[in-house]
Amino acid sequence: MNAQHTPTVDDTAEYEDTPKGLYDYYSDELNASIKMTSRWHKKADKIVNRYLGKSTGSSVDGTIAGKGDMFELNLFHSNIQTVGSMLYGNLPKIDVSRRYADSSDDVGRVAAETMERLLNLDVQQNGEELDAVLRSALFDRLVVGLGCGRVRYEVETEQVAVEGMTDDKGDPVMEERLVSESAPIDYYFWGDVLWGWARNFADVPWVAFRNYLTKEEIQSRFPDADAEDLTYKTQQMASGDESLKNPDTDGPKMKAEVWELWDKEKRKVCWISLGYEKLLDAKPDPLQLRQFFPCPPFFLANSTTSLYMPTPDFCLSEDLYNQIDILQTRISILTSAVKAVGAYDAGSPEIPRIMKEGFENDLIPVENWALMSEKGGLKATIEWLPIDAIVNALDKLRQLLSETIGLLQQVTGMSDIMRGDLSNQYEGVGQTNMKAKFGSVRVQALQDQFATFASNIMQIKAEIISRHFSPETIARQSNMQHSPDVDLLPQAIELIKTPDSALLRIDIRPESVAMVDYGQMKEERTGYLNALSTFMQSASPLMESDPATKPFLLEMLQWGLAGFKGSQEIEGVMDRAIEASKEEADNPKADPAEQAQQQAEQMEKMKAQIALQAIQAKAAADQALREQDRAADIETAQATSNNKLAEIQATIQAKLAEIQAKAESDMLVEQVTSQANIAQAQAGANSEIQKDAINMELEVEKAMVQTELKIAEISASSAAKIKEAKAKPTPTPKDSST
Repeated sequence: MNAQHTPTVDDTAEYEDTPKGLYDYYSDELNASIKMTSRWHKKADKIVNRYLGKSTGSSVDGTIAGKGDMFELNLFHSNIQTVGSMLYGNLPKIDVSRRYADSSDDVGRVAAETMERLLNLDVQQNGEELDAVLRSALFDRLVVGLGCGRVRYEVETEQVAVEGMTDDKGDPVMEERLVSESAPIDYYFWGDVLWGWARNFADVPWVAFRNYLTKEEIQSRFPDADAEDLTYKTQQMASGDESLKNPDTDGPKMKAEVWELWDKEKRKVCWISLGYEKLLDAKPDPLQLRQFFPCPPFFLANSTTSLYMPTPDFCLSEDLYNQIDILQTRISILTSAVKAVGAYDAGSPEIPRIMKEGFENDLIPVENWALMSEKGGLKATIEWLPIDAIVNALDKLRQLLSETIGLLQQVTGMSDIMRGDLSNQYEGVGQTNMKAKFGSVRVQALQDQFATFASNIMQIKAEIISRHFSPETIARQSNMQHSPDVDLLPQAIELIKTPDSALLRIDIRPESVAMVDYGQMKEERTGYLNALSTFMQSASPLMESDPATKPFLLEMLQWGLAGFKGSQEIEGVMDRAIEASKEEADNPKADPAEQAQQQAEQMEKMKAQIALQAIQAKAAADQALREQDRAADIETAQATSNNKLAEIQATIQAKLAEIQAKAESDMLVEQVTSQANIAQAQAGANSEIQKDAINMELEVEKAMVQTELKIAEISASSAAKIKEAKAKPTPTPKDSST
């Protein structure tokens, strides 16, 4: 029976509406969210290390034995780089359009153009910051599963004296004057974002962003707080896994962690630091956004309706990545084992000489050839390591590795990404380019999600501009004072300053973020000119027979033009043409004959212009076809050149392998010959030493025999003398008295 889970936050508890009570409530919420995301944070840290190749070949969970000897084939890094390059390559081109494309809504058209200028101007001026935000958020989504960005409102004012006005004391009256205002976009690291428990982003009750502030920044931002009581520590690279934290990679300064918590239910923002038991600050809804949060829905990976929590893509194919590393490790080990190694009979010292001393056209002498022949010759005296079995095992492992990589590509979707080559001889260049551009349904869906994430950020930025920017700032930064629609600018700014109507739609097309497709842009404009030429040819007879229909036909043309992106400026020209045609229809000329002649001349000019436009359109279409054919020829020639280059490289590689094999064979023969010569020299030296030793032994034995003979002669002579001495009579001693 499972133990009952104890709620982290007790709804029955009463939190006082005081700084201490609010701190208790929000700290409990933060701690509950930290506990909820801790497992994902630990996993994410290990996935980042795996992406960087710092996992020492072990799995993310450390389940593979022998981690230090693993050979890591980092396909994860390669896949992330490939998909990331497909999804993002350029700063976005922002399109702002009316919610409803009404051709008569000129104020809405000017408002959309004004907002589009504001947003694109910010992209141009702060391109590096926006590029860093989008690139970092995309990287976090592809690697750890969550990308986040938020928008802020910054305003700078100054106090200036009102000219000619003083107070009761004679001091000049001061007023606050606007200096500058902006809406910057910030990137937030995935480990510095928390949220309340929910099943989807629409139900998220609060979102918190972690900021790191020094003691001086705390005192400046929160003057009522006691900065000494906060906890300060260095910023760490790892977010959740304690085993991966390294003091060498920590930040250089001691900072306090301050959580900026946006409470959607209470529509207020609170700043707290865990451990400092009261709120640092609290403000009621500073931005007044419709969705309240200053960030769009997170760029989340593999979310479900069970819990709003990311699941990194790596987790879905982790087993295959680990299996590939295991197979590659075994292939590496067996590859190092493929070498000429064997054993030989110790009684045949010529064998190592053959391997070490042998050269071309060289023979190694064998002392006991008959004995070696009786043993079966070289075949019987040497046994090589069975390399065939190892090579067969290598072939099987390589085949299994290729199959596993194929499964990985199917799971990750990499097999669906087309490389843009002409795989089918009957396939046109346009079809190939279409494949290379869109890849697959999964890649296109991810591309759309990234474009939606960027569009939502810009939508929040546009809403902040609408609610907080002054009309003077909007007019100055958009530079609409010099546009043909300057008369409609005040009404357009008034429409922008009423964001509750939501009449403007912010859109970032996926292809504008992924790549700059000048070919498609040219194709769209050429198609529009062709359609315009056809329309004018059809409308000319009607306008010639009844000039009063000219405004109606021009309005139809404007209605069709309103559906094209970037047509706001051209619509202004069409408005003036329609007004001129209406005035001409309302105020006909006095002389019908002269008017008819002028109309005939105008119709002739219009026909000439239409014919010229048709010729130009046809020339443009022919030029486009020629450029397509030229591009196809270039691609075909390039593919042929690449194939020939590949063949040449393969031939060179084969020649190099052949030369290397011959060099290794020659070296091996030289080694065998050298070893045989050394063995022969050693055998000759050994025989000379043995001969000298035998001669020395004979000399020693001869000397010993001669010595023994001399000793025997001396002994015999001594014995004869003794015997002779004994045979002589002994003299009688004389009497002393006599």
